[in-house]
Amino acid sequence: MIKIQFILLFIIVLSAPVFAQGVLSGRVTDKETGEPLPGATVFIPDLKTGGATNEKGFYTIRNLPGSQLLVQVSYIGYKAVTASVDLGKVNKKDFELSESAIEAQEVVVSGNALSSDNSQSSLAITPITRNQLFTIPSTNLINSIASVPGVSEITTGGEISKPVIRGLSYNHIVTLNEGVRQEGSQWGDEHGIEVDQFSADRIEVLKGPSSLFYGSDAMGGVINILEPIPALMNTVNGELASQFSTNERLYGNSLMIQGNQDGFIWRIRGTYKSAAAFKTPTEYVYNSGFDEKNYSLMLGLNRKWGFSHLHFSAFGSDIGMIGGERDSISQHFVDYQGNLVTDKEASGRKLSVPFQNVSHYKLNDLSNFVFGKNQLRVSAGYQDNERKEFADSPDHPGLWFNLKTWTYDLRYTLHFDHTVEVSGGLAGMTQFNRNKGIEFLVPDYDLQDLGGFVYAKKTWERFTLNLGVRLDHRNITGKQLVIDSLGHPASYGKILFPSFTDDFMAFSGSLGMTFRLNKVLNFKFNIGRGFRAPNIAELGSNGIHEGTFRYEIGNPLLKPETSLQVDGEIAVNTKYLNAVFNGYYNMINNYIYYRNLNGETKTVNDKTYPVFRYIQGNSVLKGFEFELDIHPVEGLHLDNNVDYVWAENQSTGTPLPYIPALHTQHEIRWTFHPKKRNFIRNPYLEAGLEIHFRQNRVDAFETTTGGYFLLNASIGTDIKVGKQQWTLYIGGKNLTDTRYYDHLSRLKDLGIYNMGRNITAGVIIPFGIYEKR
Repeated sequence: MIKIQFILLFIIVLSAPVFAQGVLSGRVTDKETGEPLPGATVFIPDLKTGGATNEKGFYTIRNLPGSQLLVQVSYIGYKAVTASVDLGKVNKKDFELSESAIEAQEVVVSGNALSSDNSQSSLAITPITRNQLFTIPSTNLINSIASVPGVSEITTGGEISKPVIRGLSYNHIVTLNEGVRQEGSQWGDEHGIEVDQFSADRIEVLKGPSSLFYGSDAMGGVINILEPIPALMNTVNGELASQFSTNERLYGNSLMIQGNQDGFIWRIRGTYKSAAAFKTPTEYVYNSGFDEKNYSLMLGLNRKWGFSHLHFSAFGSDIGMIGGERDSISQHFVDYQGNLVTDKEASGRKLSVPFQNVSHYKLNDLSNFVFGKNQLRVSAGYQDNERKEFADSPDHPGLWFNLKTWTYDLRYTLHFDHTVEVSGGLAGMTQFNRNKGIEFLVPDYDLQDLGGFVYAKKTWERFTLNLGVRLDHRNITGKQLVIDSLGHPASYGKILFPSFTDDFMAFSGSLGMTFRLNKVLNFKFNIGRGFRAPNIAELGSNGIHEGTFRYEIGNPLLKPETSLQVDGEIAVNTKYLNAVFNGYYNMINNYIYYRNLNGETKTVNDKTYPVFRYIQGNSVLKGFEFELDIHPVEGLHLDNNVDYVWAENQSTGTPLPYIPALHTQHEIRWTFHPKKRNFIRNPYLEAGLEIHFRQNRVDAFETTTGGYFLLNASIGTDIKVGKQQWTLYIGGKNLTDTRYYDHLSRLKDLGIYNMGRNITAGVIIPFGIYEKR
C-alpha cells in the first residue's frame, strides 16, 4: 500500500500543471464593529492548508485547486464560521465573525466522506480544541477528555486510562491517530493508549456506531486524534508546552518546531513526562508513578492537488503497576518481596516490581488527492508495539507481547452539483502477535481484516440525508503452544493453547438525517448497525491476567457482536442560551463478557485465582446527555450537563460492568474583555462542581460505589508577547480533598481512593524563527 501511495503521489506531481493555480484572499472583521481581526485563522481541512490574517485583517492562501471545498474561519473569543467555496469560480471571500465563547458550526472530519459542518453530520460528534485539552488538569490524553458528556474513563492509576463512550469500552472503541487506527493490545484492563498527550491539536469524539467508515471495534464510537495545522507558507515556528501538578509532582515538557517552505512542510516534537506516586486524601499510593518519553517527525507536501504527510512516532513508557498488598497489622503497603514500604519509598518516583515497559513505534502516511470536484484519500501505516510486564523480577519480564500491525485505507469521493457526495472505499489490516516472555496469557496469532463500503449524502438548504452500507471479513488464527512441566515451550507436554481458526463476516451501515428548522433549532437523527469481531483474549486466553487478579479462559466458538442503535439530537442556539439533548437506545446481540461460574478457581504457584470464562448474550444500553449553557450577560457563562447510562445483560438479567454512574457537571465562568490593544487577552475565572450519584447497578464481580461531589476551579489568560500569544493557566481539581471511589477506577477493589487535591499549572509559549515577507 505504501508503494501504491508513492506511485499515486508521483503521478499527481507530474500532472500538477493541468490544475489551475488558485488563490483565495479576503478580509476577516468583527461583525459588530467592522474592525479587522489580526491573527484569525482561515483553514481548508481537506487540503490541510490555510493562512492567517495580518494586522489589517487581510489573508491570502495560494496554490489551491479549482474545487468546491469547505473553509473554516476561527478566532479566539469569536464564533467560528464555515462556508463552502467553489475555488474554481471564487477567488475573494470576506468573513465576519461575532464575539462568543461558544464554538458553534465547527468543522468535523470524522464520520463523513468529506469535512463537514458539525450541524450537518447526523452522528453525535463532540470536537475538543487544543486549548480545552491543555487547560483541563489531566495526567494523560484520555483523562483530558473524560469530562465530555457521554465520555468516561476506566483508570488504573494516573497513566492508564481507557476511554468509555456511552457505557462501551475496550475493543468497542476505535482510537485514530493521524488517520490510522491505534493498535496496541487495547483489550487489556491495564493497557493505556500509546499517544503523546501534547501532540494532539484537536480531538473529535464520535458517540455511537461508526463501523461504516471504521470497521470492526467502532460499534461504540471513535476517538479521532488530529494533528496540528501545518505552519503557514514560508515560515518556521515552534512552541514549548509545560505543565506541573502538585499531587503526584507530575511535570511534562514538550518542544515542537515546524516549517513550511513553498508547501514542503515538516514538524518535529519531543516530549518527556514524569510522575511520582499520587496521593489520595489518606495516603501515597505505592508504585503508582510513571515515566514517559515521546518523539515524532512529520514530513509532507501541501500542493494544489492536495497533501501527503508522512509521520513517524516513538512512544516509550515505564509504568508502575499497583498491587495493593498491605501489612496485616499496620495496613501500610508492602513491596513485592514482602518488605514494609517506608513513607519515603511510598511517595517516590522510583518504580518497583510489578511494572510495565511499553514501546510503540509507528510509521504512516496520510494523503488526500483532489481531482476537480472529486477526492481520493489514501492512508497506510505500520505499527510495532512491544509490551513487557515485570511481575516477579525487575530484570526478566513475565508477559512480553510483540504486536506488529499493517493498516491501509482507500476512499474515493465524488461531489456532484455541490449537494451530492458519493463515496466508496476499502480498508484492511494485517496483524501478528508473538509471545517472547516466560509467562503466557494469549496465544501467538495472525489476523487478516478486509472491509468495503459505499456511502452517499444529499444536502439541501436546511436538510441533509445520508446512508451507507459496509461488509467486513476478519480471519484470525491462533497458534498452538505446548509447555513442559516447568512451563517452558516444548515439542510435547501439556497443550496450553490449542490451535484454532475463526472467520467472521458482518454487514454494518447507517441512515441519518439533519434538519435545521430555523436559526434557533437544529435536529439530528441516526440509526446505525455496528459490528465487532471477538479479540484474541476473548477467543484464546488461558492464563493469569496480572493486574486483574484473575485467571482468564477464552472461547474460540464466540460469534461476532452486532448492534443496532437509534439516537437523536435536539439543539437550541440563541443569543443567551445554548442547549443540546442527545438520547440513544442501543441493542447488542452476542455481547461478549466474562463471568466466574459456580465459584470456579485455579491454583498457580501456590496462589488461588478466580477463573473467569468468556461467554456471550444479548444486552441493551440506553441513556442521554444534556448540555445547557446560559450566558445572560457578556462574559458570563453557566455551563451544565447531565450524563446517564443504563445498561443490562438481558441473558443474565444483571447490569453490565463498568457503567458510569449518573453524574452532572456545573461550571460558572467569567471571561473578561480587556481593550483590543491590551497585552492581556481573554482572561477568565472558572469554578466547577461535579456531582456523582451512587452506582448500585453492578455486575456480580463489581462493588457498589457511593455518591460524592468534587469542587474544581481554574484561572487563565492569553498574553501577547511581541507577535506571539502565550497561554497560561492554573487549575485545581478536588479542592476539598474529598475521599471518593470513582466507579470506573480499578483500584477501588483494593481499597485505594482516587486522587486527592491536585493543582496544575501550565504554559504554552509559541515562538517564531523565520518568516518570509
